[in-house]
Formats: sequence, structure tokens, C-alpha cells
Amino acid sequence: MDEQMLAREFIAAVRAEPPLGFDPDEVVTRVARRRHRRRTILLACAGVVIAAAAAVAIPVTRPVPGVPVQPAVPPRPSPPAGERWWPPGTGELPQPTDARIGARAPQIAEHLEAVLPEMLPPGEPIRRDSLTTGHFGGIMPTSQRGVGITEHGGPEDTGYYLAVDVYVPTNPVKRFQPRQLCAVMKTQISPSTTCRYTAVGTSGILMTSEADTTDREGTLQHSITVTDFRADGSYVVVHLGGTIGVTGPLPLTAEELATLAQDPGLNF
Repeated sequence: MDEQMLAREFIAAVRAEPPLGFDPDEVVTRVARRRHRRRTILLACAGVVIAAAAAVAIPVTRPVPGVPVQPAVPPRPSPPAGERWWPPGTGELPQPTDARIGARAPQIAEHLEAVLPEMLPPGEPIRRDSLTTGHFGGIMPTSQRGVGITEHGGPEDTGYYLAVDVYVPTNPVKRFQPRQLCAVMKTQISPSTTCRYTAVGTSGILMTSEADTTDREGTLQHSITVTDFRADGSYVVVHLGGTIGVTGPLPLTAEELATLAQDPGLNF
């Protein structure tokens, strides 16, 4: 059988097959359309899932009709330093023992006398006038226990006096506002008394007062007092004034006295 005969028989066999009953081109087109529809549905479903996830992640709050929206409450401002109540707490403070006060008194005085030369003019003489411990009264609403030191600076017969007191109010403590204390000072010391206050942390107060008074010899004296009301309930009073009968400039400013009053070495 030659090649021509094989070709004729193959063509005859193909032509003799029954028709397929469908158009192959149409089948291909229909399959492509089905794949396109499936892809579109999948993409649409994915979009729905993403939108649902976004709706869960970022909820939208809608106001309820008839229910008023409450405005945000602003934080309560802190009162001015002069209107803070001191000491902090409920009126009971830890009390140092008499033995502790007695032991600390000379140490506090020595610390003070080591610090003062660094603050005063070079070569300025400074000498201790007194050192006392015990239970003290005064214009404070509560009596106090502690140490009182007086230093005399400058020439022997003139110069100035610097008093430094380290106190703890006795229990039960009566709380007060520094501005109330300033009002008492205006009445009992001098109507010329001026006071200014600085907040120290969340519970401390620094109070600076200045006054012009006439001493027993009729000399007008200017004095500065700085009180460091501390957060632990203790306080330090630094008072600077001239010698009786002598007027002259004071060697330290109110700012320098404030630094001294806040010295951490002045404590029990």
C-alpha cells in the first residue's frame, strides 16, 4: 500500500464520521465566559469581605435621636500656689524624736556654715550667734518642733542677721493656705508685707515675703523671709534683716535665699 492510498482512506474515514452536534468555537467561547463570570463573582465577594472587615475595624458611631451628647469635661486646673492647702495629707505627720533633733542640730548648723561662704561676697565674715532646739510657737497655726540657727554677718557692731529654722509642725496639724499666713503677717508684723508664691512639685510651696519695719531705735529696716513648705510636711524658714539701729544693703537677694531654703541638707 502506497502513501497515496493511505491518504485517500484517511480522508474517507474522517468524512464518514457523524457530525459532533455542537460548534467547538461556541464551546470555547462559553467556557471563557464562564471563567470570566466566576472571576467577577470572586472579586465581588472579596470586596464584600474587605468592606465587612473595615466596618468591624472602624465602627461608625451614630448619634441616637433624642439623646443629648455630653460634652467632654475639661481637667480641673490646679489652684494658685498661694491657695494650696498645706501640709499635704490628713493632718498627721511623722515626728522626729527629740534625740534625732538634738543630733541633727549641730550637723545642720555646720552644713549651713559650709554653704554660706559660697553665697556671700568673698571674705565676708560670718559667725554663729545662736543654736537652739525645742518646741516653738509663732504665727503659724500649729506649733512646731525643730532647730533654730542665727548667724551674724558683716562687721561686729553692724552687719546683718540671718536666721535659719528647720521645723516640723506638731500633731494634730492644722492645715492652712500660704495666703492666709501672709494676711496674718500683714497684721502682726507690718502692713507693708508683700508675699509671692511658687508651686514646688505637686505638694510643695515656696513663699517669699518682704517687709519694711521700724526697729526699737526708730531705724527703718528692710527684711526678706523665704519659707519652703515641703511635700514631706517639714518646712525651712530663712530670714534676713539688718542689725538694730543700722541700715544698709542686704548681702543676699530673695532668689538666693530661696535657693538656701530649698537646700536638701536642711532636714531631719
